[in-house]
Amino acid sequence: MLILKLEDVLGKKVLIAGEAGTGKTMLLVKLLEEANAQSISDAVTLIDLAPKKIGEFGGRVADYLRQIGGIRLLMPVNVFAPRLSGKTKDEVMSLAEKNREAIEPLLKGFLSKPTRILFINDLTIYLHAGDPELLEKCIEVSETFVGTAYYGTKLQDDKGSGITLRERMLAERIMKKVDKVIFLE
Repeated sequence: MLILKLEDVLGKKVLIAGEAGTGKTMLLVKLLEEANAQSISDAVTLIDLAPKKIGEFGGRVADYLRQIGGIRLLMPVNVFAPRLSGKTKDEVMSLAEKNREAIEPLLKGFLSKPTRILFINDLTIYLHAGDPELLEKCIEVSETFVGTAYYGTKLQDDKGSGITLRERMLAERIMKKVDKVIFLE
């Protein structure tokens, strides 16, 4: 597994991208544990957008992080995995829209009270139907940003909804906005 330390990302914008099940969330967890250990957790916001684990897919930071400490946690009550849960194009689109509705207030909440350090787990869930500019504003206002993004082929089947192509195009847009992209395979 890639070793990434908090000191490597402080003052930078970093995106951890890759296939499902490659350890993106675990890498984020390690950085959050370091923030807690270094007593800077009060400067950290974690926006966890990952759906609950479905088989080998998904998983929230809270499933792995021992203690949240002073980290500000913003997390929707329900997040859906549209491609895995939706049976039809309309269901996939409806679930993506429900996610957007649940996530947007969290992003706006962060913008109204930003912290120096922002972590976002599974930001591509929002990109299925959300406004990429809102997400980019959150990245811009933070001094340090580390996010995880699905960027793979295992979850291609979107039942004809188009969210897979949109997700990929917008993930690539975000990749151009950060200082460093770490690809996990």
